[in-house]
Amino acid sequence: MQPALIVGLAVLFTSYFLFAHFYLKRKRGIKRTSRSIFHEDKIWYGLVVQGTIFVGFVFAMMYVYVEMEISELSLAVRLSPIAGLFILQTFFMGLEEWLLHRENERYWYEWSESVLILSAFCLILLMEG
Repeated sequence: MQPALIVGLAVLFTSYFLFAHFYLKRKRGIKRTSRSIFHEDKIWYGLVVQGTIFVGFVFAMMYVYVEMEISELSLAVRLSPIAGLFILQTFFMGLEEWLLHRENERYWYEWSESVLILSAFCLILLMEG
């Protein structure tokens, strides 16, 4: 990994934690609660969508690591299924929070995590190709 990539990732993750801690938690007063995928107020089609995203991730990982020649792939291609999983899962969980508990504004945490992972993946794609 290039030093510029490491510095860029450090800047991204530091800015996310500062945003989440100082802006969301302290200034806006949004509390983050840990929620399981099987929490009682989950909607059934949310579980179906998250399960579908996970099954798609498993198939993408199997395709990338079994069907393709791994030594010829770039870092970005090897990380693309994992990045896709996290981006889609966090975006959908934020959308579900927005639909069910809009007044708590916890969806900001999920959507900012989705933007963070997308930014980190784009940075890796640009730097490592």
